[in-house]
Amino acid sequence: MTAEKDYLASLKRARENLPAHVFEKSRFEIPQGDIFQEGNRTWITDWNRILKILNRENDADHLSKHLAGEFATSATEERGRLFLQGKFSRTMVNRELAAYVKEFVLCEECGKPDTKLVREGRILIKVCEACGARGAVK
Repeated sequence: MTAEKDYLASLKRARENLPAHVFEKSRFEIPQGDIFQEGNRTWITDWNRILKILNRENDADHLSKHLAGEFATSATEERGRLFLQGKFSRTMVNRELAAYVKEFVLCEECGKPDTKLVREGRILIKVCEACGARGAVK
């Protein structure tokens, strides 16, 4: 019985040390970008909102480079908006945002979006803050 009590006490301590958002049961929705086209330019006008939802405020360059690479264009961040050189429809941009979320945001183990990207040497690692899972990403 002592081993079981020790185990339960350790489990309780571990759960108390986890952040509160780990226990939330809210459903994560992939953000839809507010897209504005001006001539041969495409603006994502709610760029900061998207970064906040995806928990990528510190990794904004990673997402903008990903979008630029997928669309084979240049991307520039200006005053809370992302500027893409070229005409891209709302559907195209939102499809790429969804692909980014599936590959770089959602945890493969628990499926939660509570991840962050950490660079260890030349390797980029996705670390889940909910379950602690770690995995290399390209």
